[in-house]
Amino acid sequence: MRYMAIDYGTARIGVAVSDRTLTISGNSTTVSNGPEAVKKIASICREEEVTNVVVGLPLDSRGLEGPMCENARKFAADLENCFDDCSLRIEFLDERMTTRASESVLVGASMSRKKRKGVIDGLAAKILLQRFLDDFNERAGRVM
Repeated sequence: MRYMAIDYGTARIGVAVSDRTLTISGNSTTVSNGPEAVKKIASICREEEVTNVVVGLPLDSRGLEGPMCENARKFAADLENCFDDCSLRIEFLDERMTTRASESVLVGASMSRKKRKGVIDGLAAKILLQRFLDDFNERAGRVM
């Protein structure tokens, strides 16, 4: 069992997968958002034995959903439909500030703007997933 986080964007989609202990946000990647994006991410789910997907919702400053949230929810529904046996559970989490946090980390690492563009979404998904896992483990009473 593994968890995946998705940082949905109109151009790129950040994807991160947890370790098997559901403690650490592990591998992350960026997938181009296009006609094959859902199939590509479904393939990653199968390869990595992902059972739960956390999709980030880009809420506005008041915590309300806008058009990008609708797009993220539609993408999640399309992904879920790739699994006929309902073996994939989709959850949603407020993703505000994950991209800014990613940008801050990459700027701090002196990464060029061009290189940041290719990894920022994957890192945002990684931060989102780690936030989710920390909360999940705290609720479960697991000591980290």
